Amino acid sequence: MKKLVYLLVTSVFLGAQILAIDAGIAKVSMYRLILGLTIVAITYFSYQNHPDFSFDFSLKSNQYRIIYLYWLFIAIISIIWAEDFSGWLKGVFFVGCGIFSILLISYFMKSEKDMKILFLILLTMIGLHQLIGWYEILTNNYHWAELSNSKLAQFAGNRSLRDPYSIFTNINDYSTLIFASIPIAFIIFRNFDRLWLKSLSIASIISVVLLLLRTGSRGNQLALITFVFTMVLVKIINRKTIKYVLTGFSVLCIIFIVSYFVIPDLRITVYRLLDKIITGTGSNYYRIHMILNGFIFLFKSLGFGVGSGNVEHWMTNESVFIVDAPNIHNWFMDILVGYGVITFILYIIMYIYILRQLYLSYKYSHNFFIQTTSFYLFAYVISFIFSSISSASNIFIEWQWVLWGIIIAYVQFTERIENEQTLEI
Repeated sequence: MKKLVYLLVTSVFLGAQILAIDAGIAKVSMYRLILGLTIVAITYFSYQNHPDFSFDFSLKSNQYRIIYLYWLFIAIISIIWAEDFSGWLKGVFFVGCGIFSILLISYFMKSEKDMKILFLILLTMIGLHQLIGWYEILTNNYHWAELSNSKLAQFAGNRSLRDPYSIFTNINDYSTLIFASIPIAFIIFRNFDRLWLKSLSIASIISVVLLLLRTGSRGNQLALITFVFTMVLVKIINRKTIKYVLTGFSVLCIIFIVSYFVIPDLRITVYRLLDKIITGTGSNYYRIHMILNGFIFLFKSLGFGVGSGNVEHWMTNESVFIVDAPNIHNWFMDILVGYGVITFILYIIMYIYILRQLYLSYKYSHNFFIQTTSFYLFAYVISFIFSSISSASNIFIEWQWVLWGIIIAYVQFTERIENEQTLEI
């Protein structure tokens, strides 16, 4: 079953463009096919009471999975209040596939060897997209990206204008993907002895930095700066300071969301203040408007959210502030506005707990692999806050769900090692 999970992780980076099966009404990607086969296999073996598929349903060992299953539950029942059925169906499909991927990865990937294999797969597959990006820049051949004829003609006339897209139609999606390889490259550089792997890791980091400059993705450029800044900061400040900062930030977020619902004057003040600060046109102006619209939608839906996959419908038909696209362009706002306050609060609690566990593992673990890996993943999880505002809708990006499945599997691995060491003492 582990090999099937490795194949699942590998296949998600092929998208629906490479090795996909044309089913007539839609393309079935290798990732979705493997995910479906895996779910069927697990269902069958569980029904047969196979010893390898005896699941533990205790809260302590399933805290992350329970939060994701609650998210899926809300996504499904939101059909009751969702206005756009096709949007709801699309949302449930992607959330369902993503959550099942997280459940599978976090259940079957349990050892240091598993983690190392997963990181090698990530570096290889994201590295493939880096190579495709450089190939596109050098040759102007875009085999998988669906670009307009005018843009292709522009690229043909001037090499300096060519942007890398790989299998994506949005350059921000490409930038978000390649940025994710930076912590992976650092992890492999520190934990593998072979010179060629270390050299490949360094080359990957340099390549990503150059490609991010080329793409001009401000969200991911900011994420890169945040990643480096976080690594430096973690080295020089103590545990209590980080604890107070994370706790304080979480409390302020919760206070603001609650106050937003109960104090009408606060809502008006926020709208007016942001509208004065961000004036004119441009993507920053419109993205602030998307967030403001999102809070209005949340209020109108009484905090339950507008329903799975329905943010775009509301942004198109119910916008109060002018926007230039139907997407909300923010992973966290997508969760809050689409799936409601309770789902969002549970997700934030889990997010903070993941950060806490990664920091403690880095600070106190005597295992070199755990110490170094936790350090770089901690910096990535922090920087993801900015990386996730780049793409139009992260909910529909399948590889991100898989990556978070790996992060959660790794965090659970560190918890098991920690518990085993405690028992030995």
